[in-house]
Amino acid sequence: MSEPLLANDSQSPYIEADVPPPAYESRFAFLRRLREQRFANLRPLGEFFDRHKLSFTTSFTEINKRWNYNLKYFSANYFLIILLLSIYCIFTNLWVLLTIGFILLSFLVIARLDGPLSFAGMTISASSLYIGCICVSIFLLLFSGVTGVIFWLLGAAALIILSHAALLEPGLEGEFGDDQV
Repeated sequence: MSEPLLANDSQSPYIEADVPPPAYESRFAFLRRLREQRFANLRPLGEFFDRHKLSFTTSFTEINKRWNYNLKYFSANYFLIILLLSIYCIFTNLWVLLTIGFILLSFLVIARLDGPLSFAGMTISASSLYIGCICVSIFLLLFSGVTGVIFWLLGAAALIILSHAALLEPGLEGEFGDDQV
């Protein structure tokens, strides 16, 4: 009698093949983890911009309660806001964009070297090239004004996120979440 097509035989070479993952899969594994961990709790835009839940309050205890609830509940949305603001900062400041491009390109070139670099009769090791690249990168980052970009990003993100969290009333689950029975 013939064996069924979908047999549960563990000795079949076709069922448990040890195929290594492609090279690009291991390089972009951090993007998959980011999507699975950070963006799994992404709330819909209708809920994030619900104008029926917007209200002003002058009580700092109420603002604190709203901050506690909304910062946890909309954390993925707030992370997306920070990500979009940082992309905006990078692409609107040409010097920062060129500096980041130089840093990435130089580290990529150093990583792809087969051995030490021979230049003008000298051999330079990869670790020396990395140290030189880091020194030049720090100088370029300071010259390009990245500190201003970082402080603008912190201020803009704090203003947008904390004002949204303070204005949006918590849902019904937030009303009963603090009480222990």
